[in-house]
Amino acid sequence: MMQVYKDKMVIVRSRGIPDVFFTFTCNSNWREIIVELKPNQTTSNHLDLVVHVFQMKVKALFKGVAKIGCFAKVIGNI
Repeated sequence: MMQVYKDKMVIVRSRGIPDVFFTFTCNSNWREIIVELKPNQTTSNHLDLVVHVFQMKVKALFKGVAKIGCFAKVIGNI
């Protein structure tokens, strides 16, 4: 956690204080996750799958925000 904090502080020092902050949470009942589970399996059996789907959705969110440019020009992200 300390390394992640330090990485964020480097971005703030080099790019400035962020204007927008997103919080994005994972839903273990997303269709992309549920369809990959076998009968009687739960998401706790396949945390790797949950993390993979979450990362894909985060990338899609940031790509959409950057493409639309609804907030401002994106000059950095984590």
